[in-house]
Amino acid sequence: MHLGSQPELHPTLVEERILASVPQVRACLVVSARLRGRVQTDVLLDLQPGVDPDDDHESAVRAALTESEAATLRRVFVLGADRDEPEGGLDHHRALIREQQIAEMAGARLPGVGPGADPVPVPAERLPVEFAGDGAGSAGLAWGQHEIWQSMTRQGNWLPLGGWRPLDPGTGVEEVADELAYLHSRFPSMRTLLHVDADGALRQELSASGSTHLEVYDADPGPEAADRLAGAVSDHYQRLPYDLRTEWPVRMAVVRQGGEATRMAVVMHHLALDGGGAEIMMRDVAVRASTPPAGLQQLEQARWQSSPAGRRHSDRALRHFAEILRAMPTPTFPPSGDPRRPRYWSAEFVSPALRPALAALGERTGADPARVLHAVYAIALAHVTGVHPVLFRPVIGNRFRQQLADVVCHTAQAGVVLLDVADGTVEDVIERAGPAAMNAFKHGYFDPVQLNALIEEIGRERGAELDVASFFNDRRGTPTATPSTTPTNPAAATATSTTTADDYAKARTASEFRWVERRNDPVERLFLHVDDSPETVTLTIEADTRALSPSQIEAVVREMEEVAVAAAIQPGLSTRITAG
Repeated sequence: MHLGSQPELHPTLVEERILASVPQVRACLVVSARLRGRVQTDVLLDLQPGVDPDDDHESAVRAALTESEAATLRRVFVLGADRDEPEGGLDHHRALIREQQIAEMAGARLPGVGPGADPVPVPAERLPVEFAGDGAGSAGLAWGQHEIWQSMTRQGNWLPLGGWRPLDPGTGVEEVADELAYLHSRFPSMRTLLHVDADGALRQELSASGSTHLEVYDADPGPEAADRLAGAVSDHYQRLPYDLRTEWPVRMAVVRQGGEATRMAVVMHHLALDGGGAEIMMRDVAVRASTPPAGLQQLEQARWQSSPAGRRHSDRALRHFAEILRAMPTPTFPPSGDPRRPRYWSAEFVSPALRPALAALGERTGADPARVLHAVYAIALAHVTGVHPVLFRPVIGNRFRQQLADVVCHTAQAGVVLLDVADGTVEDVIERAGPAAMNAFKHGYFDPVQLNALIEEIGRERGAELDVASFFNDRRGTPTATPSTTPTNPAAATATSTTTADDYAKARTASEFRWVERRNDPVERLFLHVDDSPETVTLTIEADTRALSPSQIEAVVREMEEVAVAAAIQPGLSTRITAG
């Protein structure tokens, strides 16, 4: 695949230089291509026996590059750690690996979420499934698709959605095959493949018909055996690389016992749908909806977005972003002082106290849950980083837009919030968060390629690197402080009752923090996900340890609990942050 000239870098010469100057490497492959107007380079390393793959090999590689070469570097892969390749296989399969890597750099072929499962589950059979649906054609990516595709290529995997679940007793394998055919037939996003032009430009190709297969796995008797096998199949699906040019967006399997389907595994890539789309899909599948899907499907979206009306809409959003980019502080994250290898760490914090505290603040101020959470998060982040006003990018589903409300595709995009947290009380920041959140929602539908260009343009104007890779994903329903069952801690009582400082203190003793994963594959600089249950709020935080040290990562989520609880107990609590 030819993707254009690469005048800034000569791969063969760079390979020779890396081998000469980095003794822990026994073989390497440098892949460079001009994509989307920029030269991008990946370096794949095959390490000497006994070398720790989690050491900082990227720094050694960068030291072997010139400044202009290093500026093109996208990722450094360690074969067998960051990328699942057979040991010693690089030299024997250079041409194939190079072709695959260029496809990955273009976003067409992406690794899974980790090394492949061992052993790989083997299906007993693969049932052919034919499908046909309305519509066919080709278009560029819609805005929401393009944004998640950028995340997929930045993070180096196809961001799988799905898992496994038990099936109702008496379910036949053919019933599941019918469901798979229904998914492909009803939803255009399930009949769409990616096409990569010679210059690296992406197009989506919608087919009117096609064929796929349902994998069938036989498990030993008993629910435990079925659970283990379903989990293994789901893990295998999520870890297996995805070629978006040739594979339909859904992988589906059943676990069979005694002739019945007892478990189902379903995994889809994120380019095909977001969380809102998944909910609509499950709703339609449950009732086997037969009326035509509502709203603008992805080809129609892409065409409208390229129209004069669509360009004007995006231009309005970009003018709002430009104001924020010119006002945001730099750097967004000062160097952490404690970078680690593996570089990217994630953790989970479960707080019984945070949920009623947020509800109490909402009750007092009359603010909606999103505004309260934005304020608490921004104050906590400013305490930890020392940087304010605080910039973060809330994930916006865009389902409140009528033409996108019932569409099964990826429409979510990340808006931009710049929130002033200085010289005031927590209530003041909650009030300021209202217009900031409203503007983020209002301007959360835009061309992400335009935003990328705008960030670079204003960065050059300011003579600074504008880091906006700080994301915030509120996945809660409508939070209330009233649990569905009798609470097991006093602080989970209703927000209108008297919750004392002792109640909150007791609830906080039950808060749990745990590290989930440490990985070389990148996540964003900072990504916070928020989920709730009847009695807790769960914060899942992922971060680059070059931006936030491990202690700072933990401090962010614990400080959110501290700020919310302290403000719930004490009206008029100062943010303890001063301007300047």
